[in-house]
Amino acid sequence: MRLLVIGAGGHAKVVIDAARGAGFEIVGIVGREGDPEELLGIPVSTDATDIASDRFIIAIGNNATRAQHFYDYRADGLEPASVIHPSAVIAEGVHVGVGTFVAAGVVVNVDARIGANAILNTGCTVDHDCVISDHALIGPTASLCGAVEIGEGVLLGAGTSVTPRTTVGAWSVVGAGAAVVSDLPERSVCVGVPARVVRRIET
Repeated sequence: MRLLVIGAGGHAKVVIDAARGAGFEIVGIVGREGDPEELLGIPVSTDATDIASDRFIIAIGNNATRAQHFYDYRADGLEPASVIHPSAVIAEGVHVGVGTFVAAGVVVNVDARIGANAILNTGCTVDHDCVISDHALIGPTASLCGAVEIGEGVLLGAGTSVTPRTTVGAWSVVGAGAAVVSDLPERSVCVGVPARVVRRIET
C-alpha cells in the first residue's frame, strides 16, 4: 500500500521506519518550508498534490496540529492509515482507530480501545479495558493500568504512570515521570508524584 507521510521531523522518521517494517511503500513526505530535503532517502515536498498514494498518516507530535491536519486531509478525500510496528503486541479484542501510530515495543492488552490519529510511542504499555481517545499521545515507556480513560488530545509525557480506573481530561498535558493516582481535569498542565494541576490551559 502506498503511504503518504505528513510531517518531516524526528517523529516522522520513526513512523517511516515502522511503516516500512509493516509493509507500506512510502511514496512521499509532506513537510514545511525549512524542513530537510529528504528523510531516510525519501524526498520531502511542501505539496501533496502530485503524489499518488492510497493512504496517509500524520507524523507530527503536536496533538492540536496533528488533529487539524488529520481533518484537513480527510476533507480533501484522502483516507488515513494506521501504522503498527511489527514488534508491537496487540491483544485480542483491541480496537485501533484510523490514522493511529503504534511504535516499537508497545503492548496493548485485551479489550483496550484506541481512538483515531493517536500516538502510542516507543515501549508504552496500555492495559486491559483502557480507552484512549482521538488525537492523544502516550509518551515513550508510559504505563497505563487497567480501565484508564485518556481524553481527546491528551499528552502523557515519557515514563508517566497511571493507576487503574483513572481519567485524564481532554487536552490536558501530564509531565514526564508523573504518577497519576486520581482523576485529572481537562485542559490542565499536571506534573509530579502524585500528579497535580499546576496551571490551566486556556482555550
